[in-house]
Amino acid sequence: MSASTPAATTRPGTARRHPARKRFELGRRARKLTLAVHVVTSVGWVGLSLSMAVLAVMGCTTGDAAVAKGVYYAMYVFDDTSVTVFSVTAAVTGVLLSCGTKWGLLLHWWIVVKWVVTLFTTVFAWFVIHPVVMSASRRTADEGDSPPEPGAAGDFLVWSVPLLFVLLTGAAVVSVYKPWGRTARGRRARPAGGRG
Repeated sequence: MSASTPAATTRPGTARRHPARKRFELGRRARKLTLAVHVVTSVGWVGLSLSMAVLAVMGCTTGDAAVAKGVYYAMYVFDDTSVTVFSVTAAVTGVLLSCGTKWGLLLHWWIVVKWVVTLFTTVFAWFVIHPVVMSASRRTADEGDSPPEPGAAGDFLVWSVPLLFVLLTGAAVVSVYKPWGRTARGRRARPAGGRG
């Protein structure tokens, strides 16, 4: 008479279940650190964009050559250093928080919207705003004591930089209120009877 262990027996017609593949998840300390870095760099990016917007308006409206030269040079320094670091860090930590927590990157509309805004503002700042800032800085630096003439670069910056500030502020508000519910993928991924 042979004895069989429960682990060795399988019921006829039932498939063996494979353990669910564990997804990437941040530990408690890593999550808190990542969240802290994300909040600091996101808020810093909003503050930098407001500063850049104020400088853009000053540069376009001043009649003082020295002020215009200083304003556009300050914009160039901010744009070439701090804006790059803060935007990249905010974007990377945002993706880590989405993928490494229950929220997921594509499961909720507020995260999708925030990610699109972040990607757009980062690319626009790098490839559009930065060359225009450099152009305005060069033009005003070359004019000496003549009346400042930033030209089309100044006109462009006076509306585009405040627009980036509005978009980043909107993204910050969205991350607080978390509107619009789940995406179709998020609804499929939600466990039966789950909420949120």
